[in-house]
Amino acid sequence: MSTASVTTDINIGPFKIPSNGQNMIMNNYAQRNNLIIEFVIPEPMMSNALATVQWLHKENKFNKVILCSIHQLPKEKKRINDLIKTMKNVEFHFALEGISGKGKNFILSAISEAKMFSKSKVLESDKTNWLNLYKMINPKNKL
Repeated sequence: MSTASVTTDINIGPFKIPSNGQNMIMNNYAQRNNLIIEFVIPEPMMSNALATVQWLHKENKFNKVILCSIHQLPKEKKRINDLIKTMKNVEFHFALEGISGKGKNFILSAISEAKMFSKSKVLESDKTNWLNLYKMINPKNKL
């Protein structure tokens, strides 16, 4: 039984995190949660199938897998089903969201949450300020 961290493409949902940044985030998460990473797995660029992790899991029997975000999970139904079938007993940790769990329902819930957020409007941080953000959330309140 072992723990693996997984780096993927730089494009992770709304984030752009290079693999060295992903490693830093996951190492920090592991340290804060008393997890010891024994495998660091790079997935191919432009892939969100987690096929490499599944392939290595068959040989190494991971009991925990750490990803930076739920946005790294597969989006296609066949790839989702493959992940659930292969890794249903593996505990997944998502460092940025600070959540962990295992099983079909947990994985589907994380994928559903990622899908919901992918439909959200992305705000350019250099084109707004905190006052405008506050007004967007509370349009009836005046400062």
